[in-house]
Amino acid sequence: MNRVYIESPRQCGKTSRSGVIVVAFTGKAGAGKDSAATVLVNHCKFESIAFADALRREIASAWRIDERVLDHRPTKEFSIPALAVGMCSEPAFISWCFDADESLHEPRSPRWVMQHWADYQRRYRPTYYADIVTRSISRQASVGFRRFAITDLRDPVEESALLALGMQLIKVRIHGPRSTSLCSDTVHHSSERHWIEADFEIQNDGSLEGLRDSVLALPPVSSIHGNSGV
Repeated sequence: MNRVYIESPRQCGKTSRSGVIVVAFTGKAGAGKDSAATVLVNHCKFESIAFADALRREIASAWRIDERVLDHRPTKEFSIPALAVGMCSEPAFISWCFDADESLHEPRSPRWVMQHWADYQRRYRPTYYADIVTRSISRQASVGFRRFAITDLRDPVEESALLALGMQLIKVRIHGPRSTSLCSDTVHHSSERHWIEADFEIQNDGSLEGLRDSVLALPPVSSIHGNSGV
């Protein structure tokens, strides 16, 4: 009887850091970074992680809202009364915004809140969110997981944190026709001005099939996909 062996993303025992691959997607909002990471999850058994995962959890708790409000792309730029600064349950954040002469009652968009809450949390420790992600990767790698897809590499601090892990880091920029046009109160934020130098570039034409083929054709990925048995 023939047996088919499928390479597993998790091996028993410890995994050497040199055997771990991290593919980090960068690009403008709406370019297709999440979709590209999903290709790796579905076809190459990657684990998907975002620097903004912890950020969204914190905001959902502080504003007592459903986390999905922060992730719904069609309304991410819309101002929502429930996201006014004064609706936050964190007094220190309200004071921080007040000191910056920000309105406490003006409705804010999910993107505005995410940008400013991130600034608030990183005011004393710039690596705050980068540390959360790298700790998660290190923990999972220590028990055998060795493929990770980062969906939102934007900040040089995050890039430095990933490089410090000592794992193979592949940076991929996604260009897409559906990139989001940002609101005037978020487009000039410092987070939108960073530029990460990528190892590979992918042009997303809006076709999921085309994006899938482009991601799987990346040299670091094609050998994994070819040997995965899927």
